[in-house]
Amino acid sequence: MASSLLYPATMGTPTDGPPAGDSSTSDLGAFNRWLCLTRLRAAAAVAAFATAIAPFGLASINLIAVFAVCGSLALTSLVGLSVRPLRRVPVGFFYAQTAVDLLAITLGIGFSMAGQPAVLFHLIYILVIVPASLFSSPAGITAAIVATIGHELLVGFGHGFAPAAFVGVESLIPVFLFFLIAHQTAFYGSHLHEKNRMLTGLAESLKESRKSLAAEGRLSAALVDAAQTLSASVEAPALFEHLTRTTREQLCADWGATFLVDLERNTFHMAAATDSQLSSGELSRIEFPLSSWSAVGRLTVHRVVVLNGRLAECTPAVFTGDRKLATVLLAALYNHGAMVGFLAVGYTELLVESSEWALRLLAGIAEHATIVMHNATLLEEVRQASALKSEFVGAISHELRSPLNVILGYLEMALDGGLGTISSELEDALRRARRQSIELLELITALLDLNRLEAGRLPVHRASVAMAELLRTVFQQLPENWGRADVELRLDLAPDLPMIETDAHKVKTVVRNLIHNALKFTEHGHVTLSAQTNPGGGVEITVADSGRGIPPEAVRYVFEMFRQVPGSGGGGVGLGLHIVQRFVQVLGGAVRVSSQVGVGTRFTVTLPYVAPILRSVPVRGDGLPADAPSAA
Repeated sequence: MASSLLYPATMGTPTDGPPAGDSSTSDLGAFNRWLCLTRLRAAAAVAAFATAIAPFGLASINLIAVFAVCGSLALTSLVGLSVRPLRRVPVGFFYAQTAVDLLAITLGIGFSMAGQPAVLFHLIYILVIVPASLFSSPAGITAAIVATIGHELLVGFGHGFAPAAFVGVESLIPVFLFFLIAHQTAFYGSHLHEKNRMLTGLAESLKESRKSLAAEGRLSAALVDAAQTLSASVEAPALFEHLTRTTREQLCADWGATFLVDLERNTFHMAAATDSQLSSGELSRIEFPLSSWSAVGRLTVHRVVVLNGRLAECTPAVFTGDRKLATVLLAALYNHGAMVGFLAVGYTELLVESSEWALRLLAGIAEHATIVMHNATLLEEVRQASALKSEFVGAISHELRSPLNVILGYLEMALDGGLGTISSELEDALRRARRQSIELLELITALLDLNRLEAGRLPVHRASVAMAELLRTVFQQLPENWGRADVELRLDLAPDLPMIETDAHKVKTVVRNLIHNALKFTEHGHVTLSAQTNPGGGVEITVADSGRGIPPEAVRYVFEMFRQVPGSGGGGVGLGLHIVQRFVQVLGGAVRVSSQVGVGTRFTVTLPYVAPILRSVPVRGDGLPADAPSAA
């Protein structure tokens, strides 16, 4: 599987450009092909031109010789285009073409025409000099020299080989033009070669950049995929199983495992492995000394370690299931600078070409795994702290409620005259103490309810409830000490309120809390409890008041635990509305609030016809969970 690291299935294989080489020869294959194509066109043009001017007698032309030479040149081009072995020797093929062209021009002019028109055709040598000069200056000079020799031979055959024939304009001007064109073309060619070298360098840089970007893209995509997979689990052992499986899959490894380290005891153990039989058996519960695997000690210095060959074979067979591994990669997991574990992946084939990319990916996965493991540890600590807090609050609340009930009992006896006659001043003091004790008892009860909610130990006891009767009962049983002289309590129930399946006790608590909250913040006016059938299904209960109202910025947090409107002065600790919201959610409903400062506030609760069924947990007669501590 090591080879699949090069180009994973999610990425395409990069397209390699032409091989790097000398800028003067790297594109010579295309240059040779261009020469073949231009030779075909030139041969056809010469044959056509000779055929066109022959009838006019402008020159003595041997068309058979013209056609023979042009045909030979065309055949040369066709051979060059079709014979693949010639492409393997581009320099030799280029010089061969140049030599053939020079020879063909010399023979063609010598056998096909004579006289002054033949001298004019000597300039056709330029067609060979120009590409030779573009290739290199020496090649251009050589072509010019060979062209000069051919030209002078043709002059000699046409005018005799007397010295005077070689000092005339017919002899010298073409030679001058041959070398001038060779020089000028070579000058332009040198600039083209320089530009070609620059373009080749840019192409190589672009190719390397594309490879680097492709590798970075694959690395980023793999890390994102790994992060998403690992973030889905924050609890052991599922976390370690996902971590091991994801690491092996992303690295295309044949084996993978996650180990946890105990530096205080200098031991480590396997937390998960890709082989389920290894991770689920007794092996996962065995502590091994760090010294039993020498490579682990190197992780205290290097965060990533590569083991190849014999070092990989030294991996304890008990961890690999006797699998023969050629390469093993290890990555340390750190928490606050201390190694808490390490990842291990192995390959049955030697990993060479992709080792750097694999190491970077493994290091990235290890970094993210460290964060996920740290978050898992924090989450577990939070859960333990929450459980301890819930246990403490439950125990303390119960311990407070028991003596408080006794106190209230004695206060009731005293106020009822059961303990003898009391003065009016003492009666007033006792009533104040009773009122404060009741508020304290309500606070303790709220804490108990909240504690049960957070622990998931407050089940819904669903039963058929007549809403009109329930709301009327709640309204009639409101404590007298809640009332205010200048506040009128109103009840407005629709005549067609239906029966619903819900928890009557929780509905009573919700309504009582809303009414109590309204009375606390209403100095004069009214507090109205109303209810009607909800057009969308279920029942809609409203508690409206003409009190102070809630500022807009405070509306967003009135349902939060222990939050109160600043300067409200209503007392309490900010649990009433929070419990209202939580109870309504448990009953499958919703609560919303609308308020205007100085005008009043309206809380609306919507309950469905049938409340959802929640998992029940055994509770004692006093409402506490069955496993809560008992009073002394």
